[in-house]
Amino acid sequence: MPHITTRDGARLHYLDVGRNKGPACVLIHGFGMQGAMWLPVIAPLLLKQRFILPDLRGFGGSHGLSLSQPGLIAQHADDLADLIDGLRLDQVRLSGLSMGACTAMEYHARYGFERVHSYLHIDQAPCILNGADWQHGVMGDAQAERLADWADLLARLNVYRGMAFERLPGHLRRRFWGALAEFLSFAFSHRGIRSAAQFAKHDALARRIVPTANWSIYVDSLRSYLEDGFDWRESLRAMAKPMTVLIGGRSAMYPAEGQRQLGTIVPHARLVEFPKAGHVIPFESPLRFVAEFGRFLRAA
Repeated sequence: MPHITTRDGARLHYLDVGRNKGPACVLIHGFGMQGAMWLPVIAPLLLKQRFILPDLRGFGGSHGLSLSQPGLIAQHADDLADLIDGLRLDQVRLSGLSMGACTAMEYHARYGFERVHSYLHIDQAPCILNGADWQHGVMGDAQAERLADWADLLARLNVYRGMAFERLPGHLRRRFWGALAEFLSFAFSHRGIRSAAQFAKHDALARRIVPTANWSIYVDSLRSYLEDGFDWRESLRAMAKPMTVLIGGRSAMYPAEGQRQLGTIVPHARLVEFPKAGHVIPFESPLRFVAEFGRFLRAA
């Protein structure tokens, strides 16, 4: 399996698939996912395009990698920079979903988009936390209540960092899986899929599906949303590259109203709304996503 060595010596896993000539498209997955998640939706395009599918630190083939700096999104942005540099990529067509879009925006804020040809942004608000001038952050109107529960859970789990997941007190494992199930339920609009996400409430079953060797990475992810206070609105105003924004009309994770404001922040951005999709657009509207994705790849 291919790996790239990052600046701190970590070996980040990625997939390199499709046509091996021409500029690559780098696709960044969301929370709890991995690079291989993209394979079903990019399959029709593999004969025409090279795709680089990294597993973000802590997920997929990179699950065992811990953070070497306090902020998870900042770490992912630095890892993305190392991937692009290490593979000597240029004029990359970059795409990110959810946490992957956060990674792309943080990469833009830190490094600029000189190595990027164009950017596809999938269902992610430009500001995470609600405040006086912004009410469209993660989980919308439910944010205050949900984040308060997360904060309490993280404080209780922090005592057990470094301990094997199986040795955590049973009530904390149940709360952990309950928080994960709730987060996943915000990702989908389809009632059946939302119900299926409740598997995460069952400890024995969830541990068969979700790797827990590095369980603290999930805690680090939630802490990043709680504490890092990312707001990319100002840095996005300097976006000079073509940008396409895909918006889930039924997204409970990030209200569509806030995502539409990206059209004001980045006036040249092309906004495409999927009225019947929730947060995870590629899997709730796969046919239309492939069509829009193909249009993104073909654009000059």
